[in-house]
Amino acid sequence: MKIVEFFGTVIKPKKVKGKGMMTPLETGRYDDKLSYIRDKDVNAFLIKSNSGYIAIDSGYKNSNNMQKGFESLGIDANQIHTVLLTHLDLDHAGGVDKDCVNIYPNAKVYVGKEEEKYLTKEYARKKILGLKLASPILLREGYTTLEDNESLEIDGVKITAILSTGHTLGHISYLINDYLFVGDTLILGEDGGYCFWDFWNTDSSMNINSLNKLYQIAKNNKTKTIITSHNGLTDDVEFAFKHRDKYIDWNKKGFVFRKDALYDVYK
Repeated sequence: MKIVEFFGTVIKPKKVKGKGMMTPLETGRYDDKLSYIRDKDVNAFLIKSNSGYIAIDSGYKNSNNMQKGFESLGIDANQIHTVLLTHLDLDHAGGVDKDCVNIYPNAKVYVGKEEEKYLTKEYARKKILGLKLASPILLREGYTTLEDNESLEIDGVKITAILSTGHTLGHISYLINDYLFVGDTLILGEDGGYCFWDFWNTDSSMNINSLNKLYQIAKNNKTKTIITSHNGLTDDVEFAFKHRDKYIDWNKKGFVFRKDALYDVYK
């Protein structure tokens, strides 16, 4: 197991326990187009298209939660023809890792052009004591890269990829219909949205710049719903970006971000 993967699956759950930092949606449906599956601390999302489904992110490696989620929603994984990755962290791209069970057998995978540099090892996911730690994700051959502001239509669904750097250097948000999927750029608290947790960001100042960019895009496109990966969604754009220029010190003694969070979201 790689160091970054060990931290994400063993150390991280212990460090955030009881802090209320992650409040993913329980597996279910938002409306007739949007569904979501909870995989521990994160959500993967499914958009209904003309003949199947488009997934935004893919869950953890070899995840039973994803399989159970498909069954709960009455969705055959073979119907998922597209996977749009926000970035290549374990909890977002593990489900399409080439060394794991392929739970999206018919899906074409998309990832940001800049994010691809984590696959080629041009970028390190984390630097600790001078050591460059690689991303634990490898994709199967045949994936497609997306440029900033690239638009495409897949099976009747219009999609725009938005480069939103900071959490990673190639993080992509997706504007799809009335939804804006912001991935790990934003956390939603009880009093509004903030910059994503600084410890996991490559550069929080870059992330804040991306949030300002996403805020303007949401306003200009009259976006209905802002959808995060770890803290649910909101139909209030102003609320979502209320504290977009701030990040929170989660290491303070007695810190609890949201009182409605599970004590241990990984169980």
